[in-house]
Amino acid sequence: MAFEGNLETMPVADVLQWAANGRLTGTIRISRAEITKMIYIKKGKIVSCTSTDPREFLGHFLVSQGAISESNLQEAIIQQDRLSGLLGQILVQRGFLTDAKLNEMLRLKAEEAIFDLFTWDDGLFLFHEGEMPGFELVPISLDVQGLVLEGMRRLDEWERIRDAIPSELCVPVAIRPLVDSDEEIDTGSRSVLESVDDDRSIEDICLHTHSSEFYVCEILFRQGQKGNLKFVRPRSGSKQRASAEGMSGTSLLQVAREHLAGGELERSVRYLQAALSLEPHDRKLREAASEIENEVRRRLEGHGVVLKATPVLEIGLDELSTLDLEPSEGFILSRIDGGSSLEAIIKISPLPEIESLLVIWKLVRGGQLGLK
Repeated sequence: MAFEGNLETMPVADVLQWAANGRLTGTIRISRAEITKMIYIKKGKIVSCTSTDPREFLGHFLVSQGAISESNLQEAIIQQDRLSGLLGQILVQRGFLTDAKLNEMLRLKAEEAIFDLFTWDDGLFLFHEGEMPGFELVPISLDVQGLVLEGMRRLDEWERIRDAIPSELCVPVAIRPLVDSDEEIDTGSRSVLESVDDDRSIEDICLHTHSSEFYVCEILFRQGQKGNLKFVRPRSGSKQRASAEGMSGTSLLQVAREHLAGGELERSVRYLQAALSLEPHDRKLREAASEIENEVRRRLEGHGVVLKATPVLEIGLDELSTLDLEPSEGFILSRIDGGSSLEAIIKISPLPEIESLLVIWKLVRGGQLGLK
């Protein structure tokens, strides 16, 4: 049996409760724009969840929670590329975390990925009865009713947070000390608070700590309520985003094609993303967007931006510190060590692969990076 619909008429909470009340077994696939999440259910209980959002990959989630360091993640990924195997198992084998901690984090990761779905006001869902993944699952068991109650609570909280922090481009500025050396605080929260330097935006901090926007905003919002933080509105000169105002998905796609024809690859991808966000249910549009993205990748490869290439800094650190960088550029540049390939750097980046490649190409054109 297959059952499908959209989140505008049947929100995530209703979809999950429908599956739980029917004690169903199978896979719920939920998609919006370029992100797809798979929720695996057995007899009405959630047993696992996967996502195509890089921020929700296991490695990034473990870093954001302070369970491992970014260097731990990089070492494990190198070993995974060489010998294959599940990332979680490799991390345990190398002693970076215990089996118990891994299981705890897998459960928490699944919960957080599902909670994020409660903020989606559009998207498509498809349930396939009896269909389960062809790979080994680390079993968890999540009660749907409890998840729904917590998801609704978080949705209400997100609305309050948005009143104080309307954009990821806002900059948190400390009024009083945020971290007391004697205060007990979890590693993930401490990392977020220590990233506040009165210059980094919310987007910067998300990238720096490998964290989701909600996770960072929730921690900083509490500090704001205590009077320890204020939030400065988006700074001038922030990156421009493609505007979909008054345009259809098809017209945005056409603009993307025009930018591609003119060699403006970044703008082309930006308009692609705007088109997919505006009309996430249009399968023909998604197929056309995929063709354009593939052409962007081919163009980048033609410029030498290939996964096996090794990026090297072409400017000194003193000059680097004077540059006005976007968050994504700063993240990539700070991971250049002269020995890691683009593939290795992209795998530890919470950015989608195509965005990471475009950032690298931009830095190469700007003379900040070379490729060998």
